[in-house]
Amino acid sequence: MTNSKNIAFEPLVELNFDLAECPRWDWRGQFWMWVNICEGELWRMQGDNAECIELGEPIGCFALHGKSGYILGLKSGIYHLESWESFPTLVSPLISEFPRMRHNDGRVAPGGRFIVGTRNGAKEGDKGQFYQLHDDGSTDSLPFYAWTCNGLAFSNDGQWLYWADTGSSKIYKHSYDSISGVCGPQQLFCDLEGFEGRPDGASIDAEGNYWVAMYAGRSIIKISPDGEVLNLIPVEVENPTMVGFGGKGLTDLVLTSAKSEDSKGKVLIAKHVVRAYKEPLSTYKV
Repeated sequence: MTNSKNIAFEPLVELNFDLAECPRWDWRGQFWMWVNICEGELWRMQGDNAECIELGEPIGCFALHGKSGYILGLKSGIYHLESWESFPTLVSPLISEFPRMRHNDGRVAPGGRFIVGTRNGAKEGDKGQFYQLHDDGSTDSLPFYAWTCNGLAFSNDGQWLYWADTGSSKIYKHSYDSISGVCGPQQLFCDLEGFEGRPDGASIDAEGNYWVAMYAGRSIIKISPDGEVLNLIPVEVENPTMVGFGGKGLTDLVLTSAKSEDSKGKVLIAKHVVRAYKEPLSTYKV
């Protein structure tokens, strides 16, 4: 690992959150978005104006769909939101006998399928796993499991799926066929057990590096495509939750965080950090 690298962050918005997550650049409208998980809020920042939709239940993640819509990973299922002004419609329910099971981290894979992981906060009964939404609205389960399924990201060529088992601090990868949606066997990508904190949400830059927020670790870790830890980047928040890339030049980094004993969760931005690609659109057929 090279020496720690400092990045200068500033608030994207002067608001506090309990559990901010899923920072995502909506390149269609040129604005940042994120979620406040436990409060069930979907946020967007247009210019200096921050506004939210209250969804009535926890939201783990969202993805871009069509000209102005979204796919949502809510506690009770996967939903479609046609536009900011519309109401969510159910696509696929999350069926579980465990009341603390909910959708958590997710995004659209190259090829257009929405993939979302689940989390069982009780840590008893069934573990969480990932589900894949196909164009026709059907879903299938992917054979990898953890109490908290996190860190979902894809290589830029669409050939590798990465995810983090937050509880074990291990990050795995699977070969991925973006045409069929078939995943290959699980391989260990990087073990972060020796670092402070636990791997949470992640994104990949244009060079294929995997940037992961270390919850309770006050840091971001940058990992090469070969699984080598390149940098440990200290941050001012105790519980960073996810890294997202975007901005008009696709070079900015937004970091979300959760509240701690000393502070509320934040949404922070650092300008001109690294080059990234646009998030793909979901190809779900409404």
